[in-house]
Amino acid sequence: MEYVPIYLIFIPIITSMIIYLSDNRYVNYMTFLCQLVLYILALKYYMVNDGLIEEKIILLGGWDKSIGIALKNDALSMSFIFLSIFIWLMVLTYCWDKRKNNSKFLFFLMFLQGTFLGLLQTNDLFNLFVFIEIVTIISTILIVYKKDGYSIKSGLYYLLFNSVGMIFYLIGLILIYNLSGTLNMDAISRTIPSLRDTNAIKLGYIFIIGAIGVKSAFFPIYNWLPKAHSAAPSSISVLLSSLLVKSGIYAFIRLNNMFKMESFYEFFFFLGFFTSISGIIFALSQKDIKQILAFSTISQIGLILMGLSSMDGNAYIGGIMHIFNHAMFKALLFMGAGTIINTYGIRRITEIRGVFKRLPYTSIFMIVGILSITGVPFLNGFISKEVIKYGLEGFYLKNMMLYIINLGTSIYFIKFSQIFFGQADREKSRNLNNNLSMFLLASICIVLGSYSIPLTEGFFGIELLNIRVMTTYNLISYLIMIGIAYLIFKQVVEKDYNILKKIRHTHISFEATNFLLVMFIFIMMLWSNK
Repeated sequence: MEYVPIYLIFIPIITSMIIYLSDNRYVNYMTFLCQLVLYILALKYYMVNDGLIEEKIILLGGWDKSIGIALKNDALSMSFIFLSIFIWLMVLTYCWDKRKNNSKFLFFLMFLQGTFLGLLQTNDLFNLFVFIEIVTIISTILIVYKKDGYSIKSGLYYLLFNSVGMIFYLIGLILIYNLSGTLNMDAISRTIPSLRDTNAIKLGYIFIIGAIGVKSAFFPIYNWLPKAHSAAPSSISVLLSSLLVKSGIYAFIRLNNMFKMESFYEFFFFLGFFTSISGIIFALSQKDIKQILAFSTISQIGLILMGLSSMDGNAYIGGIMHIFNHAMFKALLFMGAGTIINTYGIRRITEIRGVFKRLPYTSIFMIVGILSITGVPFLNGFISKEVIKYGLEGFYLKNMMLYIINLGTSIYFIKFSQIFFGQADREKSRNLNNNLSMFLLASICIVLGSYSIPLTEGFFGIELLNIRVMTTYNLISYLIMIGIAYLIFKQVVEKDYNILKKIRHTHISFEATNFLLVMFIFIMMLWSNK
């Protein structure tokens, strides 16, 4: 059992190779067997001492950890690993009818899973870089899988811009290594307190966070995300939004736990707010169903960052909870969007009508996702937002920012929800596998509404007091917010003023995006000297 972390990385990779070499539809079912094996191994390895989770480190090759490869697992990595296995299972189920005979697609999908699980477990800066780069390359292949002009252009944009970001990561890594003499994250964490005041350490940190900001889709360097979503197959959009963009957030948490640069925590809160607000503004202007969801992801990443910015306390735990809750309801919504696009053959929400009559089950599951992301009491999205809000108690301005984000989210999902009304043009459509995966995700959104708090307390060994799943006050507050959101939608958004049209047609070139990355790093430098 000692080598289970290695098995978790290589079982999906070996499975992908067997699938590719055999090119047999029956062998392709190994993808599901792989998920079962991964789940059992992870459960047996990590769940010890009556369910308590202990930190485990494995050193490869017998080298000292300061120079060798180390894999580390704790409550955070374990929770991400279980999330990854579940989301991969849902994606496989969702796309199975269409992809079960496509050995090449399944090869890349399973190889991607192995490298993603490696990213979650690595404990040194260089191998974190290696895994992020491999994940980026394979993601690019899956984004361009349609092989049309737009997908290739968007995929290359994604690959090149993320590669530019990782150049800054390497520069930061070199600076840190020159000062600390190691790339091991635990060893660096112990060394940094005596070096924290040096400009080189701060500069290395800024370069690394700049690169991670690209991967996480922080403001203003997220332009790759809506392009990638628009071009990618729906199943890959599910992975991009629910998991792959979270690889940057995961690295952000690990790196900030290592550096402990508290002077930047306030900066990250306001960065999260601007990320969220800009995502809302772009989502309100869009008419493409996948673009609305893509910019919604950016907005939710901003909300997560606002919670994580303190790196401690209830707001931080709420941010972590929202990572997992967002993975569930956003995977659900992208699956629904993919089903609608495949059924109707169009993507503009102004042209899609009668979805509830034509796709009743898909509609019901999507409505659960919409209610969850907008924060209706008793669903999982409300719980994580409430924990963040509770962590910001006493900060009036910050609570107002949180309310504005929730209001904006409600407005663009009211716009989105127009697709469910009206008459259906054709007979009802059946999508058994699609509905199965969506049913499971919708069920989890409901179940986590009641069990998010005890699960979080069990995983992270904390207590979340004074958080109530359902109260009359919370329900009335939600209904009032929805009413305000509807009025704003009818009076402003629905009229599609010229400013919204200009925002919708805004194009940021590759050169301009790289300039924004440099500016982002420069602003962090200015903040570090204030």
